Amino acid sequence: MASNQQAEPEIEIGSVMRDTRTSRIGVVQRGPEGAIRLHDLATDDHWEVDPLALAELSSIERLSARVALANYTSRNRV
Repeated sequence: MASNQQAEPEIEIGSVMRDTRTSRIGVVQRGPEGAIRLHDLATDDHWEVDPLALAELSSIERLSARVALANYTSRNRV
């Protein structure tokens, strides 16, 4: 018998994932009281996300994320 409940995805702190509710991509972090957050790759924004709303990135999204992270890093070097 199939279950109607959606399984929680494998979530690794520090990995890059997509919030399926907003389509935003970010780095997975632990927030206050154990909440899951995503930290935007191009800004200092972060937001809490339902773990069930996280998805792995497609190959195109991974490439785009690497470019965004490289751009962010180069802009914020001290």
